[in-house]
Amino acid sequence: MKRLITTLLVLVTLGLCAVCVVQWAREERYRMHIAGLARQLEAENTARVEAERKAAEYEKEIERLTILRAEVEAKLLAATNELTAMGADSVARGFTLAFFLNEWVQTQAKLAATEAVVGKGAEALKEHNASVTAQNATIIKQNEMLKQLVKERDEAVEKLNARTREFNELVEKYNKLAKQQ
Repeated sequence: MKRLITTLLVLVTLGLCAVCVVQWAREERYRMHIAGLARQLEAENTARVEAERKAAEYEKEIERLTILRAEVEAKLLAATNELTAMGADSVARGFTLAFFLNEWVQTQAKLAATEAVVGKGAEALKEHNASVTAQNATIIKQNEMLKQLVKERDEAVEKLNARTREFNELVEKYNKLAKQQ
């Protein structure tokens, strides 16, 4: 009987050892799973922080581009007003008006195309800056052309005045000759 109890005690002890080993293995799997979830949570938190940082950067960039766009639109409006004023001055010079209006329409089309692209980043900003630079060059060119036209008009008036004086002198000579005969 003593042997039976000892054997039963050994078997129960071995059974308890087996239960402990199984529990230990199960607990180890849980700890590994918890550690994996902790790493995953940390990675997700890092990704979330990075996404928030990028969102803040994008908001600042959008704000900067919005301000830049407003400035460019203000400059364009000023240039358009100046161009309109120049157009009013050149109504008497028909061919220049058509030329200026054509360039203005092209500039407006470029601006409309650029406005559609402004939200797309730095490349669109470079194109928009190039457009503004082209507009400025066009305005300078138009100003030079107006100065040239004024100069040509003055020269034409001087020539007309000189011919008118010559014609008047010729008429006076003719009248003197006609009175003598």
